[in-house]
Amino acid sequence: MAEPTSPTATHVPDADEILTGLRDALTGVLDATDLARINLDAIDADTPLLSLPIDSLALMDLMTRIEDRFRVYIPEERAYAFTTVGEVIDHVREKAAAKAARKRS
Repeated sequence: MAEPTSPTATHVPDADEILTGLRDALTGVLDATDLARINLDAIDADTPLLSLPIDSLALMDLMTRIEDRFRVYIPEERAYAFTTVGEVIDHVREKAAAKAARKRS
């Protein structure tokens, strides 16, 4: 398994990187019983967040792990508004792209 990369100020992660990061974060957030209830490999951009066995506390832990990994900020209100994994991916990509653009200028 490849070592996760730490994004730099000019790196914009692709959707697959973010999806891998989200799957990795889920393994740290969910207990063994909840992990056994889902197929991590089947999670994709269309997966509804509400289909995952996470409560509001686990959601915030998940978002914090994604923020740390990709060095972006996800406001709490935005985190609760996400309905699909794809919306999380899009948000992270947008924030990373904006950050990269600021660093280049």
